[in-house]
Amino acid sequence: MKNTIILFIVMSALSVSGCSSSKYNLASLAGTNVRDLEAHKDSGITRTFNIPRGEAFDKTVSIVKNAGLTVFQRNPKKGYIVVMGFKEQVDTTRVGIFFEPASETATKITLSSLSSLVLPKAEKIIFEGLAKPSS
Repeated sequence: MKNTIILFIVMSALSVSGCSSSKYNLASLAGTNVRDLEAHKDSGITRTFNIPRGEAFDKTVSIVKNAGLTVFQRNPKKGYIVVMGFKEQVDTTRVGIFFEPASETATKITLSSLSSLVLPKAEKIIFEGLAKPSS
């Protein structure tokens, strides 16, 4: 019981920002925030595919699941998927997949991660999968 109370106090303290603001909050500490991945989009890998945004999103979800990866978060409305579970990476290494319409029939897709080692692996799985014609 004592440990539960201490844990509650610590978690409460972390979730309150007080008078100062911090770039870290409880969501980012728990790995549920995508802002850090969005901030690294400039150093990510981007390609444009001749697939409408919704179709590209759904096909990407299918590709990553078939590759044995974990879809940690997804938001079709905001246009992102967060994936984990790449081989030879720490289980919690996240890759953000961001979808932006390039036109009505094309989608710009950016892969972003805080780990530069996982990006080539993600590129091979996701971009090669998207380049294949749908069956």
